[in-house]
Amino acid sequence: MESQTPPTPPSAAPTPTNWRVFLELSSLAFFVFPFGNILGPLVLWLIKKDSEPEVAAEGIRVLNFNISWTIWIFVTCGIGFFVWLVFLVIAIVKAANRQPYEHPLTLKLL
Repeated sequence: MESQTPPTPPSAAPTPTNWRVFLELSSLAFFVFPFGNILGPLVLWLIKKDSEPEVAAEGIRVLNFNISWTIWIFVTCGIGFFVWLVFLVIAIVKAANRQPYEHPLTLKLL
């Protein structure tokens, strides 16, 4: 009689896709402190950029997006905030579904 080994449980370590979601979600630090939308992703990117190539690339995109939209928010006297929030939600959903997403109206600063 053949003995069957039980399936191994999935690892609890975050995958690159999870880190993409965390990068996008860290933009919501904007609601906690000024410029949190830039500092949150920057901290995560600095921590993971050397160990996760996908996170390194996504981190640059998220940082460019948030820096650009911070500029747009100032230029539009705050009206751009709502557009930024909509694009951010779309980016979070796309990252969670493992779909590529090019953040709109983003300047290539980094």
